[in-house]
Amino acid sequence: MCVNRDNPWLIEAIDSVLMQEDRDFEFLIAANDCDDALWSKLVSYCSKDNRIRLFRTAVGQLAFNLNVLANEASGEYLVRMDSDDVCTPQRLGVLRHSLATEAVDILGSAVVLIDDAGKCIGQMDFPITHRAIVRALPTRTVFCHPAVAIRRQFLLDMKGYLGGFASEDTDLWLRAQRAGATMANLPSPLLQYRVHRRQTIMSSIGYAEVAGHWLREWLVAPSWRRLYGFLLASGKAIFARWLPGIGRYRTARQKRDGFDG
Repeated sequence: MCVNRDNPWLIEAIDSVLMQEDRDFEFLIAANDCDDALWSKLVSYCSKDNRIRLFRTAVGQLAFNLNVLANEASGEYLVRMDSDDVCTPQRLGVLRHSLATEAVDILGSAVVLIDDAGKCIGQMDFPITHRAIVRALPTRTVFCHPAVAIRRQFLLDMKGYLGGFASEDTDLWLRAQRAGATMANLPSPLLQYRVHRRQTIMSSIGYAEVAGHWLREWLVAPSWRRLYGFLLASGKAIFARWLPGIGRYRTARQKRDGFDG
């Protein structure tokens, strides 16, 4: 988990991890470029559980801090979440069982959408099989980033996250697919994903960045699918200002059918 600034749901998010039915885990939290008040709050609250390892960095970028935690972690898999979301109590147990049954490099799940008050407002589903994920990559988001588990050695072999304005996840999925990663999603929701006004909205800059990722993939390994991904993302970058409905985090209603960017 990375947390840059305090939010009303931070303690609930931390507690949802600490109260997992499967209790065999380490919990790494990066306070990235946070103020002293938030750091003091984290140190005070997290001292109650020795499974928590706190890190403080002066860099606010999410990708940098995810790489810090990946390097510091000792487990075989890295399980993501954001500081305003809620894990279901069975999340780690279900992931552990699924990965023991069929080891994959990236495993995601469906997510339940909740509002500021924690009320369920919908659900997002994603392609289940590796083949379906690869086919859907050019047209939609195939994972909810905070809901994924990634094999740590695979991420390190990929040189981690490469940064980005708002699309470090899309960049990773594209590079992972080219590197031969095995990917899957579980159909059952294991995370409550909070929709609120404080979230980042995908802008034309973000879509332009995604277009750049697709262009890189097409230049490295040309194919019609990669060219289509580039053209589609470029179109979103051009028309995002006039067609706000294509934004990834615009409204709960638009998110119910899955991300669009």
